[in-house]
Amino acid sequence: MLARIDSKGRLYIPKKMREKLGNEVYLVEMDDGIIVIPKPKDPVRELEEIGKRLPDKPIEELKKEILKQAMEELE
Repeated sequence: MLARIDSKGRLYIPKKMREKLGNEVYLVEMDDGIIVIPKPKDPVRELEEIGKRLPDKPIEELKKEILKQAMEELE
């Protein structure tokens, strides 16, 4: 979907999308654009749910895997 930005920098987001996003969003700047992420109503619960999906590995091993993947993406 193509969206327009007015002369004051305001981005028009269609109503159906705004309803899904809620009133607060995070803007994440990437090399090739910006990602808009809705702010969870209960961030702690959201993190708990994400944590449940993590593999059953020691935290140090997870950190190593994340760092390895990040370095590969930089190459």
